[in-house]
Amino acid sequence: MAQRIKVPILILTGFLGSGKTSLLAQWLRAPEFSGAMVIVNELGEVGLDDRLVETSSDAPLLLENGCACCAASEDLNATLERLFWRRLHRTIAPFSWVLIETTGIADPQPIIASLQGHALISERYEVAGVVTTFDTRRGPSQLLRHPECESQLAHASAIVLTKADLATAQEMDHARAAIRSVRPHASIMTSASSALPAAAIVAALHEAGPEAHVCTPACHDGHHHHHDHDHAHDHAHHSSDVTSAFAPLVAPIAYAALAEALEAVLVRHEQAILRVKGTARSAADGAIEIIQAMPGEELARLPLAARVEDRPVGMTFIAQGVSASAIAADFLGHLGLTATLSENTIGAHAHG
Repeated sequence: MAQRIKVPILILTGFLGSGKTSLLAQWLRAPEFSGAMVIVNELGEVGLDDRLVETSSDAPLLLENGCACCAASEDLNATLERLFWRRLHRTIAPFSWVLIETTGIADPQPIIASLQGHALISERYEVAGVVTTFDTRRGPSQLLRHPECESQLAHASAIVLTKADLATAQEMDHARAAIRSVRPHASIMTSASSALPAAAIVAALHEAGPEAHVCTPACHDGHHHHHDHDHAHDHAHHSSDVTSAFAPLVAPIAYAALAEALEAVLVRHEQAILRVKGTARSAADGAIEIIQAMPGEELARLPLAARVEDRPVGMTFIAQGVSASAIAADFLGHLGLTATLSENTIGAHAHG
């Protein structure tokens, strides 16, 4: 009987703002990932990252209701199962890879364990590897503050140092040393200006082999043991006190005013803000633009691909230690706006 060929899965992980989506968008234009199916798992009320990638197969699939290592793990399994049956029944084109972009605070270990523990998925798919992005400048401090970072490095088949074009030689050395403190022998690649050939990633995964990321029973048991003492649950390492909030921007707005308001809250809440992302409608021509921001970095501004806007327009704030809804209200206040804001606690489903 011929051996069944499994569809390889690449799990792309890395902390918030470390450049996952930019790299993924580039890789999907390469022949190595032609025909890939993409699943984007995202935090926040309104999804954005799936809009930043284009595939040669179907549109990216967005998992919005939580982190795939926690609340959305069943959704991820169901999505992969549904894709298999649709592929089998030829209602979608065959796909050569599945690329999963996790949230920035995902712990990849439960994701791997969930995929390996699902009968159909483990029979029809194979985790080819975990690629972890690590911000050259911010990564070392994030590693100290956020337990997800350590797990993202610990389970990586390959690690990509991102934003190298913005870093000094000393920062590069510091980042490498931080990575080596967790993974002394890991494969480390460097990306500048969001560029790294897909061929290099495929080669790194092949060289690392399947054992680089596999969660063995011993690993799984150890993970449970740690959490039985620390967090009283069996799932993911998650930073505490992380929240998200969405600030709606219903009316068109001048970019200068938007930028001024964002920069004001980024400075005021520099230590608390983990990421800001969203959309705004230009007062100049009514076009919708994608806006992304991190403390200490220039605002990123991209036009939204031509399509009917079917999601609320506004900015999502992800923060730690300070209420994200308070930061969102501060932002709206700079614009002379008010709104009734709700707040989501990251990992609430996992920890509750």
